[in-house]
Amino acid sequence: MDVLEPPKANLSDDVRIVPLWRGNDPAECEKIKEALESADIPFTEPDTKGSFSFIAAEQRMEIWISEADLERARKILLDLDGRVDPGELSPEELEALALPESDRQDSTDRESQLENSSEDWHEDDPAAEVWSGESEEFAGNLIACLREIGIASRKISEEGRWRLVVRPEQESRAKEIVREVVEASPPE
Repeated sequence: MDVLEPPKANLSDDVRIVPLWRGNDPAECEKIKEALESADIPFTEPDTKGSFSFIAAEQRMEIWISEADLERARKILLDLDGRVDPGELSPEELEALALPESDRQDSTDRESQLENSSEDWHEDDPAAEVWSGESEEFAGNLIACLREIGIASRKISEEGRWRLVVRPEQESRAKEIVREVVEASPPE
């Protein structure tokens, strides 16, 4: 029986290595490797040439490091992205990042609207179709997208096809969102 060899590393054998980054962007991968080298953090990249997959996909890149260096390396990644570790912020800095009270209230109102939006909608109430197709999974994804903006929807199975319906008063906005998702394009 053939056994795949573990990735070659410039780390000692008694060190546990863990994944730090995975992605498909060679430029981002190089940027991270350069930052790790500058910080004297050893890393390794699994040999993807020796592996195989049954699913055709883009090249997957990975960077692995010693578990002992994980915290330091995560801070380096945050710095590269221009972000800050929330654990390092003072209480005053955290307060400055908090939403204003009016935004919190809007968020609470929206959550209660979302909770009530499908409870009041009965099966025999009027409905407008905004999408139909063969994928139940895609219908579920569309439902999640519509729920995010407060539009209640329902999927209906008919003869191997799926229909997504909304309340008639929400049809126009729902169709716009469905178009954006289907075409993967932002609103005009």
